[in-house]
Amino acid sequence: MFIKNKKLLDIANCQLSNSRKYKKHWLELDNNYLFGLWGLIVHLVLLWGVLDVNFHSPIIKELPVVPAPSGPPAKRLVLFVADGLRFQTFIDKPPPYLRDVMKNKGVWGISHTRVPTESRPGHVAIAAGLYEDPSAIFKGWQENPVDFDSVFNQSYTTWAWGSPDIIPMFTKDSKQNVHGRSYPSAWQDFDSNLNNQTMRLDSWVFIAYLEWLQSSVAETWKNQNGIILFLHLLGCDTLGHAKKPHSREYVENMNYVDLKIEEAVNMTENFFGKGTTAYVFTADHGMTDWGSHGSGLPSETETPLIVWGAGIKSSGFHQDIEQASIAPLIASLIGIPIPVNNEGALPWQYFDANYQEYVGYSLLSNVKQLAHQVTGNRAINGETSTDWRETQLNDRIRKIEEHIGRGSTIDGIRESEEAISFGKEALSYFRQYQRIRFLTYLSIMWLGWIVVLFLKITGTKRRCLRISLLQFVNIGFASLLIIMLIKHAVSDYNWRLPCYTSFAIISVWFAVTKIITLMPVFAKRSRKKLFIEVGGTLLLLVILFVGLTHRFVLSIGILSLILIQIAKSQNVPASMIWTSIALCVFPLLPVVEPYPRVYIVVIGIFIAMSIMIINETSQSRRLMEILRLIVTSLVYIKFLDGRDWISWIILLTTPLCIWYYPTETKKRILGIMLGFFCPLTLLSASYEPLFFITLTINLLCWLETTSRSSENTRKITRDLIKAAFFMLYILLCFFGTGNMASISSFNPSWTHHFVTVFSPFLMTSLILFKLSIPLILVGCASYSLESEYNKSISLAVLFLGDCLSLPLMHCVTPYGSWLDIGSAISKFIIAFSLPCLFVLLRGLSYLLMELDLKRFRISLLPQKRHIV
Repeated sequence: MFIKNKKLLDIANCQLSNSRKYKKHWLELDNNYLFGLWGLIVHLVLLWGVLDVNFHSPIIKELPVVPAPSGPPAKRLVLFVADGLRFQTFIDKPPPYLRDVMKNKGVWGISHTRVPTESRPGHVAIAAGLYEDPSAIFKGWQENPVDFDSVFNQSYTTWAWGSPDIIPMFTKDSKQNVHGRSYPSAWQDFDSNLNNQTMRLDSWVFIAYLEWLQSSVAETWKNQNGIILFLHLLGCDTLGHAKKPHSREYVENMNYVDLKIEEAVNMTENFFGKGTTAYVFTADHGMTDWGSHGSGLPSETETPLIVWGAGIKSSGFHQDIEQASIAPLIASLIGIPIPVNNEGALPWQYFDANYQEYVGYSLLSNVKQLAHQVTGNRAINGETSTDWRETQLNDRIRKIEEHIGRGSTIDGIRESEEAISFGKEALSYFRQYQRIRFLTYLSIMWLGWIVVLFLKITGTKRRCLRISLLQFVNIGFASLLIIMLIKHAVSDYNWRLPCYTSFAIISVWFAVTKIITLMPVFAKRSRKKLFIEVGGTLLLLVILFVGLTHRFVLSIGILSLILIQIAKSQNVPASMIWTSIALCVFPLLPVVEPYPRVYIVVIGIFIAMSIMIINETSQSRRLMEILRLIVTSLVYIKFLDGRDWISWIILLTTPLCIWYYPTETKKRILGIMLGFFCPLTLLSASYEPLFFITLTINLLCWLETTSRSSENTRKITRDLIKAAFFMLYILLCFFGTGNMASISSFNPSWTHHFVTVFSPFLMTSLILFKLSIPLILVGCASYSLESEYNKSISLAVLFLGDCLSLPLMHCVTPYGSWLDIGSAISKFIIAFSLPCLFVLLRGLSYLLMELDLKRFRISLLPQKRHIV
């Protein structure tokens, strides 16, 4: 009986122990999910917050409309926008008609655009006089119309012809006074072999406009004031991407546009009558020498501006302006209200001297419109009392009215210029009013997250847990959060301040809770190893920080990595040293440009084929890879057209080819390299395949010198030095072939083996996939070093990346040159996003490294059943 009871007691104890282990397992799993969810939220909030704090949308709804003065010089305005026409090409080889207009019939200058130099922000600046926040570029074009005030909806009516990606921005959801027509989206093809078909984009627009002039509709609006005729011309942008902006085809298209503009102007003057129409010719953005745009290089931010016709000087006057100033110019020429969110300054010097009094009243309207924006921005910042800047601006408005009222128009114009400058400064002040406070909250939130991440890597549960202290902290932070939300509920503040404050409080709350419940544990290391690991980590972090600006410093980082490895261990193979030296060459080479250097890519294909033949013993895999490489080379040299199905089959079958390799580390990583090599080659323009091969060989050599960790003990210094190595490789994956401008420049020529018809989201996805391929390889190398239980290297990479992002978030600024602004944004986004992308892709490493097609073979024969 005693033995029986003892057995029952042992069974019960065993079940209780298993239950506790099961419960502990699920608690740890839940904690991991909560940790991952919180990390995702914090990263999204920081990314959004940095852009929001520095580039908050200037759009304010329901601002009062300032009436336009009477007696405008023109009844209508024709707006020509040559998409992607950069000023440098235009002024080097000026087309004959527009050159004559510049010298003898009108005024001209450089229209300075802002980053991001893309089509939507450029057209919004021209039509609405404001610069949308950078997130506007991700809204798309067809499905996200311009839902704020512009010269088009302020006009009596607007007719527009052009691209299906631009015209619907202004016609969709308009107040029924903006009418537009577009050609089929399939015409927007970046195939470099379709020169004549590319010219039909602009030809269709001019034909449609001339047909409209000859229709009964135009006759109805013949004598109506306040009309805008908008012609969007996409040919230069398409040929710039396909043939580059210094090519013969690009110049020919520019001259064709010039010829058609002359024809359209003559037809317009004959139909409506001479001297009643004003004309504006400009571009939304420029283009680099290699046919991309999106960043802040002068070739992208400088566009031509030519204005002529009714009310304009005919002396060839030259004055450069900001792109946003085109909107008040259009509005003033035809006598319509300036858009309520406009932040441009009317270039009054463009007007003929006969309209001096009208110009004075137009400048007064410009000042009043800016004053309304200052008041609106002050109100949304929670300030209820009138600011001294508003008072001074109103005083200036009264002085302007007095000057014009007593006939001193020149004095009124001078006072208006000063008032506009002061109003823009006041507007900038209120828009940046809470910037320091918001950045402080974001920094506190980010520091709290870094503490949580550090303790996640190194922390173990404290033996003596202070429950009372933990309860006090929870109650205190919960009360602080509730008080802050209640205070916001009874005030008139906008949502931004309480949101950032809440995330800062919650982040510090989690950090303090982790400090109370966990304590960091460090493994004992010798002084020499500790000095090498800590000093090496700090050295590599400095190199990474400087390498974000100067690519060549990453070559120094690779050499430093070799020296650190030699200092840690004497058995560094010669193959690793030589492959590292080879890897150092790539950051010293010029940045990969979209000019297809076919011979370099073909050399890379032959090298990959040689590596495969030497290292692969399976005949079936040899045959598979040789076939894929041959088909890839035929597609790349355009012997085969891969756009319909060949390129996509190569891309989509990549995982199956990888899973056909053995799961042994060296063979599987070689299979990953060969599997991704073909789609990478089809997305390449120069030495990217050679870089990918060199990176693979170097990583394999490095894996041979570093054993796979099987210990569960967290050794933070060792993990950090490995994480610093991986961070160096992560930045090298991007900067080995690109630079700062690469992240913000859009160039569809990289994707021409997959798709040439304009599809921004598909093209961008393919480009991001190309950038991710080397990161996937590095992630697989990271997986091979980590044991099943020790996942701290990936978290350590994230930790170093987040520490690097902290100072860079304060470097992002809306001030300075467009190149400085674009570079600051790019540095932060690269340092912030690449480690996050690495961690996400590291999660896919299990599928790429462990999955084996042989395990999924299903026998076609039924299993035998034996009856005993």
